[in-house]
Amino acid sequence: MRKGSLKSTLIIVGLLGLLSVSGALFYKLYQHERSQSDRISNLQESVSLLSLKLNDSLTDIMNWPADKFNYLAIGNSLTIHGISTFWWNKIGMAATEEEKDYFHIVSNQIEQQLGAVFSFPMNFSVWETQYHDRDETLEFLDKYLAPEIDLITVQLGENAFNLNTYKQDYSSLLSYLRKSCPKARILVVGDFWTYQDRDGLKEQACAEVGVEYVSLMGIKDNKKYQCGLGSTVFDADGKPHIVEHEGVASHPGDKGMAAIADRILQAVFSKPFQTILNKGE
Repeated sequence: MRKGSLKSTLIIVGLLGLLSVSGALFYKLYQHERSQSDRISNLQESVSLLSLKLNDSLTDIMNWPADKFNYLAIGNSLTIHGISTFWWNKIGMAATEEEKDYFHIVSNQIEQQLGAVFSFPMNFSVWETQYHDRDETLEFLDKYLAPEIDLITVQLGENAFNLNTYKQDYSSLLSYLRKSCPKARILVVGDFWTYQDRDGLKEQACAEVGVEYVSLMGIKDNKKYQCGLGSTVFDADGKPHIVEHEGVASHPGDKGMAAIADRILQAVFSKPFQTILNKGE
């Protein structure tokens, strides 16, 4: 064999060996990163669940009045978000003020049409992120559920990115609500942002359980319904704040909130309730 050929062969063998070692190192690094990512995800779930437990321990059992129309809104940050460094009012993100988030619009319109309303919004986003066992979180709904509830809107999904058991988990959630609130009409609100077939799975779960689905088609992913960077919103004291957080900016602004509320109200009044007025009689 000529020296040139031998040298080329040795170079190729060396390169193959280097690629093999590099591949093994890359695989180990990938496995390490994946394991670390899973641990971070599990930690985030644990923190979210712990936060829910702490908040739950401070919350009294809801007493729903027998003589009013009772409305429970279960959702994520679109329904209600706590005060933080980037959000300044305990309302649906990113409405400019309380009366302009979809929950308050729906509550006020129902009151105008049906009389006295008792309504309550709760953030249940931990259900979305607790993908290893979403059913584990359902017991935390118990303080809020009761046979006296007339209407439940479920606005959940946007924070769910692991969809392995998503449809089954949604069906389980809806069945849980129906069992605890047998006379309530349950309306499930479609997603505001698209992610894979998440919204389709949600709609399938509604059909499976026999629950009404409210589509946000035409509203979802539409920037004209989003808050946008640089928008002005107000805290509970009326002090203005400028939206500089991209996550907040992508949430529905006043126009988006009004559009969502309109879809819900169309569904609410599409057929009469069995118990609307004079509940105490």
